[in-house]
Amino acid sequence: MTSSRTAAPINHGGAIDTAARKYGIPAEEWLDLSTGINPCPYQVDDIPTIQWQRLPLASELAALGDAACAYYGIPDPAYLACAPGTQALIQTIPFWIRDHVEVSAVHIMGPTYGEHARCWDRAGHICHIHETAANARLDHAKRLLASAGPGTVIIIVNPNNPDGGLIPVQDICELSRLAQQADSWLIIDEAFMDCQPDQSVCPMIADLPHTLVLRSFGKFFGLAGIRLGCVVMAPDLVTSLSERIGPWAIPGPTMTIATRAFADTDWQQGTRQRLHADGLRLDREVTTKTSFALCGASDLFRYYDGGDCAELADHLARRAILVRLFDHDRAKIRFGFPGTSDDWQRLISALDDWQDRS
Repeated sequence: MTSSRTAAPINHGGAIDTAARKYGIPAEEWLDLSTGINPCPYQVDDIPTIQWQRLPLASELAALGDAACAYYGIPDPAYLACAPGTQALIQTIPFWIRDHVEVSAVHIMGPTYGEHARCWDRAGHICHIHETAANARLDHAKRLLASAGPGTVIIIVNPNNPDGGLIPVQDICELSRLAQQADSWLIIDEAFMDCQPDQSVCPMIADLPHTLVLRSFGKFFGLAGIRLGCVVMAPDLVTSLSERIGPWAIPGPTMTIATRAFADTDWQQGTRQRLHADGLRLDREVTTKTSFALCGASDLFRYYDGGDCAELADHLARRAILVRLFDHDRAKIRFGFPGTSDDWQRLISALDDWQDRS
C-alpha cells in the first residue's frame, strides 16, 4: 500500500499535441489509440440553432434524466445527478461529501485511474492506494471493510482502468452491504461498464444507500467532447450534489444528443458486437506480431505485457500512432481500437514493420 502524491504528474492518454511536438508530426496526422474511447461515435444529427442560443431548459434536463434511467436501469430519476463529465464529479465529490460524512480514510483499489487519488488528496483526505492484482481486489476490499471505522471510503473502478479487471455485480452488492454495516461508503466508477450492462450495480441502487456509482457517457458513445457524466446514489445525496453543481451545467446540445443516444438500442447492440469483435482482432494482430501477451481487457481497450513496451510505443509513434504506457509498470502497454479500415491498415502495417525488424 502506498499513499498518493498530488504533486506527481499523471500520464493520461489522448495527449496528441504533446506527441506531435515530440515527434515533429502534425497533430492532425496522428492515429490516437491511447484512450478507451469508442472510435466510431454515435452520429450527431443537426442540433436546433435555438439550443446554441438559450440556456438549457428544465424539460430538457428531465428528458435526459428519463433516458439515462432507462439506459442504466435506474429505478427513478431521483437517484441520478448529471455533471459536465465524470471528471467533474471526481473532482467535486471529495469536497462535497464532507457535508454528509466525516471521512476517516480513503482507500483506492489500484493501480487505477490516477485522478481519484489526486482529487481526494487535494480535498485534504487521508488517501491510500492499494496496489493489488485484478483477481485479489475483491478480497482485499472485503478485508478493508471488515476492519473499517465509520467514515471509511472505498473506491473501485469496475471494470478497472487500465487492466479491465471486473468484479461481478453480486460481489459489488456484497461490498455495498458491508460498507453500510460499517457506516462506510463505497464508490464504484463504472466508466467502462457500457459493454457489460448486466454487470452494473445501478439497477440495485435503491437497496444500496451507502454506494455511489459513477457513469461516463463519452467513452462508449465515442463523444467525449460533449462532456457528460452521471452519478447514481440515494435521492437525498442527489439533491445535495445537484445543488452543488448548480444550474445549466449540462449544455442543451449535449442533452439532446445524449437523450437520443441513450434511447437508441439498435445502435447500442450493434456497437457492443463490433467492439467485441475488434478487441479479438486486435489481440490476434498484437500477439502474433510482437512478443506481447494479453493480460487485461475490456471491449474498449486491450492491455498487454511485454519487456519492450517503450520501444514498441516509440516505433508506433514514429508512424504517428499513439498508444499508452504506464508509470506504475513499464512492462505494460494499452491499445484502444482503430475505427476505420484505413486506421486498421495503418496499425497492421506498423506491426508488420515491427515483426520484420532485424
